[in-house]
Amino acid sequence: MTLPYEHAEVLALNLVSRGEGTHPVTGAPGVQDAVVRFPAEKRGSVEVALRDGGKTVHRFVFHFGAPDEEIPAAEPARKEPPLDVKLEELRGAVAANPEDAGAWNSLGSALFNAGRARQSVGPLRKAVELAPKNPYYALELGLALSRDRNYAEVERVLESVVAADPKLEMWPSHPGVIAMVKLAHARWKLGNAAKAVATLRPTLPLVTGILRDLGAYAMDAGRHAEAVTFHSAAGSLDPSMEDALHGAGRSLLWLGRAKEAVPWLEKATRAKPSCDDAWYDLALAYARLGRRRDARGVLRRLLRRNPRHAPAWYELACLDALDRHRASAFRHLTRAARCGWNRVAHAQVDPDLAGLREDRRWAGVVEEMRKAGPPPR
Repeated sequence: MTLPYEHAEVLALNLVSRGEGTHPVTGAPGVQDAVVRFPAEKRGSVEVALRDGGKTVHRFVFHFGAPDEEIPAAEPARKEPPLDVKLEELRGAVAANPEDAGAWNSLGSALFNAGRARQSVGPLRKAVELAPKNPYYALELGLALSRDRNYAEVERVLESVVAADPKLEMWPSHPGVIAMVKLAHARWKLGNAAKAVATLRPTLPLVTGILRDLGAYAMDAGRHAEAVTFHSAAGSLDPSMEDALHGAGRSLLWLGRAKEAVPWLEKATRAKPSCDDAWYDLALAYARLGRRRDARGVLRRLLRRNPRHAPAWYELACLDALDRHRASAFRHLTRAARCGWNRVAHAQVDPDLAGLREDRRWAGVVEEMRKAGPPPR
């Protein structure tokens, strides 16, 4: 099949895209992004290879145009002109079409990016005058005015940007947030702290979400002190964010700071009473502080809700062993094993269970653990 070049190119690039879980062309779930080869010197064909685990499983070739037609040699990349030359070109574009808001904005942006904030204000202001409904032009003007510490005009300019989208529904990422932060900063500098805080309020969901995600990444990487910083900041900003509250408490537990972990874990269980893991970690924190009665109460509450929570049965057995309730300790260890607790090596060295390991019943419990099904959550 012969196609015009632009049609073959579009078709080939479409093959690269993937659907939800499967490749849109093959339907195969393991197919990775395609490798596309375009001709370097002569027109003739576009080749697409679809790969699954490094192995090519599908190959498409599209022919186009005249196979022997020469393609002009690529021109060398144009070097970026010196700043003064570039500015002269931009001033020439403005002079040629003084009603072109984009030309004025390009000139102002170039000056601002070159560290000439004060010189950039004039062109950026002209761009906003010509296109008053363009929020990006207004934002750039606000940034330049802020750099020049002209806070009264910053407030006036950025008010229009924020008022056009007060809930960050149209552009919820960087531009809207930057506008709100810079507007809040201007209001703070102008002595209106209450208004500055109110201006920042719509950015809080985005900010807390970013902090929570950073905390999760840090915790996954084993950087628990860093995770505490991010998660506690997110949880303080949004007391309903259970995963941030829980993350702060869990990382503090990993750091051996059980006393500090307790308030965060208590908040997490209040924010989301259905989170079994938060209740379990709270019980661990109580146990490490010697508050065994509180720990036992939390575990029993958790087990009423989820009677197959193997770690909770195991921890309950540890508390029983520490309180020298051997019969119930062995009973709860057996229950833990039958719910999937199979960490024999851990149980063999756990100091909480030291008083049980010389008991004749210990061998039976170990055997139950070895027969246990899938590991606990």
